[in-house]
Amino acid sequence: MKYNKIYRILVLGIIFVLLVAFPAVPTRAQAGVIELSPNEGKIGDFIEINGRGFNANEIVAIYFSSDKANEGDNIDDEVTAYEQIGVASIDTNGEFDPLYYFNIPDKLTVGKHKEDVHGGDYYVYAIYYPGQKRIEAVAKFVVIDGEIELDPDEGQVGTEVEISGEGLRNNQKITIEYDGDDVDIAGGDEQTDSDSRFTCTIIIPESTIGNHIITVIDESGNTPEAEFSVEPKITITPTSQAVGKAVIVNGTGFAERAEGITITVDGHAVSTNPLSITTNSKGSFSGSFLVPFDVGDGFSKVRASHGSFNTAEVQLTTFILAIPADISLTPITSLTSPGHVGMEFTIRGSEFIANTPVTITYGNGQAITIATVTTDDRGDFSANFTAPPSIAGTHTVTTTDGTNTVTFTFIMESEAPPMPMPLLPEAATTIEAKAYFDWEDVEDLSGVTYTLQIASDKYFTTIVLEKKGLTNSEYTITEEEKLEPTEKEAYYWRVKAVDSAFNESEWTTPGLFYVGFSLTSIPGWVLYIWIGLGILLLAILGFWVRRRTTSH
Repeated sequence: MKYNKIYRILVLGIIFVLLVAFPAVPTRAQAGVIELSPNEGKIGDFIEINGRGFNANEIVAIYFSSDKANEGDNIDDEVTAYEQIGVASIDTNGEFDPLYYFNIPDKLTVGKHKEDVHGGDYYVYAIYYPGQKRIEAVAKFVVIDGEIELDPDEGQVGTEVEISGEGLRNNQKITIEYDGDDVDIAGGDEQTDSDSRFTCTIIIPESTIGNHIITVIDESGNTPEAEFSVEPKITITPTSQAVGKAVIVNGTGFAERAEGITITVDGHAVSTNPLSITTNSKGSFSGSFLVPFDVGDGFSKVRASHGSFNTAEVQLTTFILAIPADISLTPITSLTSPGHVGMEFTIRGSEFIANTPVTITYGNGQAITIATVTTDDRGDFSANFTAPPSIAGTHTVTTTDGTNTVTFTFIMESEAPPMPMPLLPEAATTIEAKAYFDWEDVEDLSGVTYTLQIASDKYFTTIVLEKKGLTNSEYTITEEEKLEPTEKEAYYWRVKAVDSAFNESEWTTPGLFYVGFSLTSIPGWVLYIWIGLGILLLAILGFWVRRRTTSH
């Protein structure tokens, strides 16, 4: 018993000595947690950060970064752009004491990379301080891009929209995008002011029905967005028209490639030109109709619709002519039977003002006068004209005596001419500097001209000669245009046909040729010297032969 007691005393003594000599080392296996309140905000905002679960009586450094990392990763390894935003003390309970606050910085200036802070996801890291790099706790934070407001936030194509913004970077240029495409600033600010605010206006571009994203982008990368809702819209030309006469309808803000747009006048469907109206990829269309005879004098409601949501309407003033003026065009053109440049037409008009000049114009927008004629005692007339050079598609023939205006639709053909067949020079041949090029004639109802190109590469990135509007299916290079001789490098040539409706054929396959030495490239005075020397040599040779003959 005595020895057991002595043994216990010795063991307790050894343990005491060990505890004194080697005090307990705090472990860092304990996982810390940091919480942000709020967890999103704008640059410069004060954010509260609370920590718990850390080792007691320690100090942690707090970092703000755009790089995403996990607990256990190291600053300067996985995190290369950051800013230290503070140092917090840990109390005996492993919590921040007191609660810590920090400002959202505008720049990240520490680490391998430097960058501006802008809208998006960022991360707050806690690391034991000093001298440590291991990340002990992570919290996600969202930097708000800034805010924009639209006034109005819905409307039709062509609407002027005011954009007011705040919370972006100060004194920075801004650009505006509409569905990802740049749109011009129509008025107002083109950069933020010292308070990071701006106000500007844009015009809503051609686009389909529904919501579209308007984005403001500053130089640092902030991209606040807002939605604008496009509504269908139609306009008519003219806004006042006699019964039985044509009205042109243009629509915007409808659905993409919607087939069979219905036009109604006072709720009754009318025939249209073209018969089936289809919107383009941006929801726009154009067509025409004749004002029904049963509407009479007054106001009518013109509506364009495709389903229950793609609907727009406008008011049309209608009236009845006592004896309506009218015209007819012979022959009649259509999509299936279009006209062509140079085609002869006859216009006949009736019930215009008697003995009055009538002007006939052709085309949309900047129309050209194709005929002028005077009506007879009954107000009738007849005039002939040939279809002028004009692009393929629909053109308006307008007849007016100053009081009565009547329109008719002419459709120009859109078929491209055949591709020419190249003849000379033949492939891989050597020709003279003033070369001759030839190809087969191309026939087209609208008449054709040719475009010839010669390049120093087969992709025609370097064009050495281009001739447009050639009326003949051949061309000879002039003295001023002659090509430089080549030894190994080749030239390439191609040609295409263009008709008077501006329809173009495909280019011919590039033809390879070389340019060599030719007598025509020698100056005339040099040729004269050579000829003179030749004659002199012949004379000397003749004299020598005669002497030999005489001596024998």
